[in-house]
Amino acid sequence: MAEMTKRERVERAMALEETDRVPLYDLLLCDRAIEYFAGESLPPLVDTPETRAAVDRITGRAIARMLDATRSSTFGPLVDRDYSDEFGFVYHEDAREKTSWIVKRPFDDVAGAAEYLKKRLAWLQERIRQVRAHEREERERYHQWFAEVQARIGDTVHLLAQMGTGLDEIRQQLGFELFAYVEADQPELISEVMEAYTDLNVATCHAVADLSLSPVVLTYGDIACKQRLLHSPAWLRREFFPRLKRLNDAWHEHGFNCLFHSDGYLMEVMDDLVATGIDGLNPIETVAGMNLGEVRRKYPRLFLAGGIDMSQLLSHGTPEEVREVCRQAIREASPGYLMGSTTEADNSCRAENLIAMYEVAREGF
Repeated sequence: MAEMTKRERVERAMALEETDRVPLYDLLLCDRAIEYFAGESLPPLVDTPETRAAVDRITGRAIARMLDATRSSTFGPLVDRDYSDEFGFVYHEDAREKTSWIVKRPFDDVAGAAEYLKKRLAWLQERIRQVRAHEREERERYHQWFAEVQARIGDTVHLLAQMGTGLDEIRQQLGFELFAYVEADQPELISEVMEAYTDLNVATCHAVADLSLSPVVLTYGDIACKQRLLHSPAWLRREFFPRLKRLNDAWHEHGFNCLFHSDGYLMEVMDDLVATGIDGLNPIETVAGMNLGEVRRKYPRLFLAGGIDMSQLLSHGTPEEVREVCRQAIREASPGYLMGSTTEADNSCRAENLIAMYEVAREGF
């Protein structure tokens, strides 16, 4: 089979058609792997515009050489630091972990959490009005950002957007305990804020959708953990799945594929997820109980992305073990499979294992 472009390879995989080789989809966040694929060393990390430009350029070059598709193109935090947002949340950014988390909230009880949600709701409603009233400006601003992203990563397919129903955002902002209390005492408030998040994302979809830029988006909601769901199926069917369907339907209007992302064990509600119109599933977290072959057999119309464990295999395994698992994954899930880690190839992963995964992808069929 003739060599395909990255977009051809990704689009054929999403259509469950044969490809010249398995495409690679991942978030490349491992410093040593970035240096390997970029062919140059990262500079000393200091919080300056020059350093940010350099590390993002190097990361983009590595992505262009390693991956067929991604949803993240920046290096991550440069240094450890704390910062505050307009609502009074204090966040910590961690340069090694390539992430951030809340270290202090502007409330510590149910009443305070509910008051915050009302402020967030007003903010969301204003953003919805702005997007709808200034759709052209929103589109131009978003497309300019996307062009800058694409320029860094060459012809690697970048997902056009990542959108959820607000569940993840509310849960993070409140924390699980306060989320549970507010949902029990004022379920209509949680529902109203989720609806506003969904309305904003649907409005943004219609403003920015353009298939010439990318053929696929990520719709998400982390609804599960190891071996079980984080919320009851009844609650998800009432509050989450209908809104996820609205997002998928909006993107489908513009011809996009919707890759759904949730960590954890999802089999209890896979039929519900398929009914929302998802086209693909990611990351298929094997240590949580997901099985790539089982998902392929039960849901043959989904394209699959991920499936190579990053918490144990890519972090602690050997390159030969990685090669064996990758080849087995390709046998079980292709066609219609984009190989990659079970969420992200971060600094917990061994660079030699990520290189082994890349080499297997290059073997072809």
